[in-house]
Amino acid sequence: MKILYCVRVFTGLASSLAAGVWKPTGVPTIYRMIEALDRGPDEAAFVLTWKDGEGEDAVMRLPPLTRPVKVLGGQGSTIRRDLRHAWQVWRMMRREQPDVLYFDNANIFVAAIISLLTHRSIVLRIMGVYPVMRRMLDDRGPRAALVRWCYRRPWSLAVCTQDGSGVEPWLERTLRPGVPRIVLLNGLDRTAASALSPAVAAIPPDRTVVMFLGKLEPEKGAMEFAEGFLAAHSETQGLHALIVGTGRLSDAVRRRFSEAGASDALTQIDRLPHGEVAAALGRADIYVSLNRLGNLSNANLEAMLAGKAMVIPVSQPDTGVDTATDSLVPADALRRIPSASDTVALAGAILDLHLDPDERIRLGRRIAGLIGEASGTWNERIGVEIALLQRVAAGDMP
Repeated sequence: MKILYCVRVFTGLASSLAAGVWKPTGVPTIYRMIEALDRGPDEAAFVLTWKDGEGEDAVMRLPPLTRPVKVLGGQGSTIRRDLRHAWQVWRMMRREQPDVLYFDNANIFVAAIISLLTHRSIVLRIMGVYPVMRRMLDDRGPRAALVRWCYRRPWSLAVCTQDGSGVEPWLERTLRPGVPRIVLLNGLDRTAASALSPAVAAIPPDRTVVMFLGKLEPEKGAMEFAEGFLAAHSETQGLHALIVGTGRLSDAVRRRFSEAGASDALTQIDRLPHGEVAAALGRADIYVSLNRLGNLSNANLEAMLAGKAMVIPVSQPDTGVDTATDSLVPADALRRIPSASDTVALAGAILDLHLDPDERIRLGRRIAGLIGEASGTWNERIGVEIALLQRVAAGDMP
């Protein structure tokens, strides 16, 4: 198989471009695919596209990757930028003669243009469904109409991450009927825990640690976590919040703990290496996720596999958010609260689990067993996707 693999420069890849060395820090579904294609028997050509006015055009070597990476800068208006990206990808396609072209949905306009210029097989990769992608379906404006047209091109295959964001109903409404589609849960590997970071090691051993792992952004419920934890903390002794992540609300969260006179009950860390994240999960007693977009993120899957007693919001049947989570994780395997905004219910769940260590252990064992059965390793997960691409290249998709 010959494949031209084109995805945006995700935040987790940008540091590799800056350093000139391949050392990604996020988006495992993307970087692990790149690594597998680079070391595998198939011929792969890689294109990374900057968006939002960043970056410059370049051909880069990023060891230990063996193949060069074509980087396309993001200058210009959205239309001009994507037209230029499409021109560069078309030229590369003419040179490389791939069997399959692969685009993530950040390059949906580029992919749609290429689909007009070639009969080659094109695979569309969707990383989950965000609110703007739902609004696009009903927006009457010309831009939304153009995006809808792009999504309804005759793709050879659409591959979507199962992150709990309600991908199935969105795919049904968005893609052209008859386009093959598959929804895949992320892979999981048991990361060997390193030594605890000094900040986590400093948490008193007699504290019940309540962990929040992820971006400190409104849609992730960062402030609601702070409010719910502080309400529980005001009712009892022995609770400690561990927050790992950064974002727009980082300072606001720290300030809220200070205002409540509870700074000594907070350990807040911007980033940790993966091994230290695993160690931090090992130290946690309760794990809270208030993600309004879906709660099958990679961080949450890792917390499940680590056997943490989890608290998440109930699903949202109107949008499909977390209906897949309901199917994967039954009600007796974690604590659900009415919504991500219900800080009173969150405080109650934290208090209940704080006072009942046996229940924490039961929930942790239950959820670890379930996710261990449902999710394979990352090598298995990437192997499934590459096998699908090889079927597309062979013309073997229905």
